[in-house]
Amino acid sequence: MKRIIQIGLFLFGSLLLSVQAAPLTFSLDKMENDKAITVTEKDWQGKYLLMAIGYTTCPDICPTTLMDVKNALVEMDKIAPEKVKKIQPLFITIDPTTDKLKNITAYAGYFDPRIIGLRTDDFAKLDDVVAQLHGSYGYQFEGKKVTPPNLPKGYTVMHSTFIYLYSPERMLVDAYPYNMDGKTLAGRIIKNLP
Repeated sequence: MKRIIQIGLFLFGSLLLSVQAAPLTFSLDKMENDKAITVTEKDWQGKYLLMAIGYTTCPDICPTTLMDVKNALVEMDKIAPEKVKKIQPLFITIDPTTDKLKNITAYAGYFDPRIIGLRTDDFAKLDDVVAQLHGSYGYQFEGKKVTPPNLPKGYTVMHSTFIYLYSPERMLVDAYPYNMDGKTLAGRIIKNLP
């Protein structure tokens, strides 16, 4: 068991080192005053970005992840209110076929109004930002891989589960595993902020 943990930590460390190559960039849409507006990583100057990917009809991973982010924000409100103001949480849908901008906005905001839902119709843009995160996603139907844009009714979505913290310079600071409780997540985030 100890060996498995060591291998896991090595792979996790390798992920962090490999992602450091270039600053994160993206161009996605968010809802503002019932209108879609395009935002980039530059829209949150001076803020750390706390990012996750997922989709609104996810039965378990996405709600758990967003609840953990919400609980971390609430914990930080109590113990480090000056630091929580330095963070902008973002949730990017990897199922734009089903998740319209209004849906992803409401879904992310349901957990905490500070979490902004992001989306694009352009799968090349989506692939690019997910690749920069060193995340993954895909679709299956009847046990076989299917690809957009013509996804069959009843397809299944699969995706990676990390939460990523990016600096104001858009360099990866840390990545947090799935199902890290809010209190632990808050503590790890606080240690990474000045």
